[in-house]
Amino acid sequence: MAARRELAEETGLDPGAVLGRSVPVDRDVQWNGKRYVGTEHFFVARFPDEQPPLVRTGLLPDEQANLDTHAWIAWSDLSSLPDPVEPPQLPAVLGTLVPDGPWRDRERREQ
Repeated sequence: MAARRELAEETGLDPGAVLGRSVPVDRDVQWNGKRYVGTEHFFVARFPDEQPPLVRTGLLPDEQANLDTHAWIAWSDLSSLPDPVEPPQLPAVLGTLVPDGPWRDRERREQ
């Protein structure tokens, strides 16, 4: 599965942590000066540590230049970030992938 390979290459994290189920999301985004339109599959990965350390050694040169930082963000803090979260429907994607996740209480309040 490409998601597992990408996770290992781009973060150094255990690819076995990626769950087998995905959610397709229609996307229309700009990245690195190009427009991408199509369906992107989103996955969930579960790790024993809450914030496992990442490594950048597997990034390609353009990825090294364009990805300047990372952060582990609590799902409940996503709306407080200064930039939009992608995809905008991320809470719904998470709810579909892991219905019993910590976001379930938020979804119930919004119904």
